[in-house]
Amino acid sequence: MEKGNNIGMLIHRIDKKTKAKIDIGMNRYKLTFSQSQVLFLLAINEGKLSQKKLQDLMRVSHPTMVGLIQRLEANDFVKTYTDEEDKRYKIVELTEQARAFGKEMRQIREENEKAMLKGLSKEEKEILTDLLDRVYKNISEVETC
Repeated sequence: MEKGNNIGMLIHRIDKKTKAKIDIGMNRYKLTFSQSQVLFLLAINEGKLSQKKLQDLMRVSHPTMVGLIQRLEANDFVKTYTDEEDKRYKIVELTEQARAFGKEMRQIREENEKAMLKGLSKEEKEILTDLLDRVYKNISEVETC
């Protein structure tokens, strides 16, 4: 592949490889990449969010989100209940088991990121982060490709 050509394909390949590596790391806990994303989103949002907000953040369909939450609930990573202020919403909250597991998840994520950025200087990492942020903003502004 020529440098500069097919950047979209390269980003796609990086995304697939990253998800596959995280799936392998999470497999010992009987979690998938998507399930770990739900736990991460909950963790950075004080441990609870509405199911609808999670669905929007992950950009998945309602049935997909229901399945993810049901599997997490069956494995005691989350609990769900009806929002007291608005009965139309279901709240998804981390269990104590999931909160304790959060430290291990952060370690796995940090190890994967360290491996991915191996050989890059601090300055190169900052440049890469800036460039990827700009690419993301650009693609977010495009209505269709």
